[in-house]
Amino acid sequence: MNNRVQDKVLGAFMETFMGVDIVSRDPRIYAMVIISRENNEFLPLLKESGSRIKLLKLIKNYSPIYMGIDSTEEFLKKDLEKFSKYVSIVQVTGKFDDFTSLPVLSKRYRIPLNPKNPFDEAYALARLTAEGVGYKLNMYEDETEILISSGRSLGRGGYSQGRYQRRTFALIKYKVRDVEKELSNEGFNFDLEVVEREGGFSKGIFKVYSYFENIPIKNTRGDIRIEVKPLKKSFIEFEELEKKSEGPTIKDKHIIVGVDPGTTVGLSFIDLEGNILKIFSKRSFSISDVKEEIRKYGYPLIFASDVNPPSGFIEKLSTSFDSILYIPSLSIPVKEKNELSKGHEVTNAHERDALSASLKAYQYYKNKFNHIKSKIPPDLSTYSSRIIGEVLKGTPIKDALEKLKEDIAEKEEDVKIEQKTPEEMISEQLKIIENYKEKQNQLKKDLEKIQLENIEFKKKLEEKDSTIIALERKLFYISAREKKEAMKEKVIKTKNFEITSLRKSIEILKNKVNLLTEENKRLKELKPLMDSEDILIGKVLTTFSVDEIKNLVKNQDLTEGDVIYLKDATGGGAEAAKILSDLKIKAVLIPSKVSHQAQEEFIEGEIPTIDSKDIKMEVISKFIILDKENFNLVYNKEKTLLLDFKKERESNKLLKVIEDYKEQRKLDFKT
Repeated sequence: MNNRVQDKVLGAFMETFMGVDIVSRDPRIYAMVIISRENNEFLPLLKESGSRIKLLKLIKNYSPIYMGIDSTEEFLKKDLEKFSKYVSIVQVTGKFDDFTSLPVLSKRYRIPLNPKNPFDEAYALARLTAEGVGYKLNMYEDETEILISSGRSLGRGGYSQGRYQRRTFALIKYKVRDVEKELSNEGFNFDLEVVEREGGFSKGIFKVYSYFENIPIKNTRGDIRIEVKPLKKSFIEFEELEKKSEGPTIKDKHIIVGVDPGTTVGLSFIDLEGNILKIFSKRSFSISDVKEEIRKYGYPLIFASDVNPPSGFIEKLSTSFDSILYIPSLSIPVKEKNELSKGHEVTNAHERDALSASLKAYQYYKNKFNHIKSKIPPDLSTYSSRIIGEVLKGTPIKDALEKLKEDIAEKEEDVKIEQKTPEEMISEQLKIIENYKEKQNQLKKDLEKIQLENIEFKKKLEEKDSTIIALERKLFYISAREKKEAMKEKVIKTKNFEITSLRKSIEILKNKVNLLTEENKRLKELKPLMDSEDILIGKVLTTFSVDEIKNLVKNQDLTEGDVIYLKDATGGGAEAAKILSDLKIKAVLIPSKVSHQAQEEFIEGEIPTIDSKDIKMEVISKFIILDKENFNLVYNKEKTLLLDFKKERESNKLLKVIEDYKEQRKLDFKT
């Protein structure tokens, strides 16, 4: 096994981490280092340079846990979006408001680093991600949109356009319900919006609160289009890899958030003292936008819903923050919502619902909050919000206080360690500047080398162009000579093909003449039978379609009181059956079952559908010969059964309406 294959196999079975540093910007070349961790020891697996295509290939082959980078500015945004589908990208040096240079971080974690060497920097970036340093880039929402709509235009059309549209809307509705069932069975939280049209839906949009890779539904094309796509964030979010212990911060300021989801999202923020911080509403607010708005006011300890059961939107928010979800035992009535929001500035029903939910949750937990605060020592009272949050999530108050004291002591120690003299800070910054100057000089050398190579390539290209022109001239003379020969062969092949085609046409016409002769003979034999009183003549419908039925009616081959034999009962729908019903035909003989929609039309028109196996009959061309006595016996039986069934169904419908009315009255009385 060679070294490259061995590295790939090892990478598949160990924790691997990747570091990437830029070598040159035009063309964009990267230094890439992959390391593995085993029993707290780091082993080098790979050290290579290459383009973004090679980088993506290595990511797919080694599947590192993290890919550490120095700055997002070294990559195109579209490349970051593509890479983030396969690996978690970490900006090791932090985000804009929490930046620490790579040399400083390397020194802190005792990682050897030569800032002038991009492979050293790539190695340091890989090591630091393994140590949990940096901020993970979130490029996509943990939401997925599934759009179900028509795959073809539903614009202007001919006679059948209306029927085609209704059929399409019915298929979209069926597919929406099918996807809804599958998502529910798999346990996904989601919201659904549909546009209702005659016969079904013109569009269905699912917002599923899960990552794109988890969704079992796949993209499809055809009459019905299903498009599954992850929702991109409007900006890159940074998520800290390891939570650091801090003094009182926004994450220690717990709040209660009332949410009214929908096209317009209503939000209400109150603190653990019951003070209203903000009431807010906005249209087309994604989960990412809602999270960003929440972080302005604190860290959500409790999410509150005004309805039971709650929306998938609020459930997903609660899960993403690891928060408590408050659900009222019964949906809050409008009257109570108005009482709760009285005296507060709410501009619409969404803000009212969100506010009433948060106030209801505060009332429910108020006594618990006061009990916990009474146990907190005065010197830790500034951390009361954090302690309440930990206790409500199951931590004993004694343990929560001990943990808080340890975190404060650790933070004070870290501050002492991190303090530096101004001289040290200036020295570090000068080293960074020197490093960038070295990189700039190296880039200039790379550019000069590429320019020289470009001149050589141009010379070789000119030589090849001359060779191509000479070969093209030679090819022209050879082609002209061979073209004449090819034309002769082509004419002969064409004539032979025409002769073969005409012979086949003659054979087909001969067979058709024989069939028509045989049919004419049988029709002559049929003529004397038409006057017999023991015989009944019916009509044959070759295909169960609207076009064939209309054609027979137009030629007066199908009239009121006829008995119809459906030679092929498949394919026919409600529209075809409705035409036969309006003609008031007597009965329909079928060799197999018709569609449910067609059967309903026949029942409505009181036309029996009879199994052709139960009738003595003979098919002659476009007619059927029936034994009159046998047919009447079966017909009368089926007609009676049909009328009884229809009467019973109408009776059941009436009983169902009465039962539904009674149930509704009971619910109204309870409310």
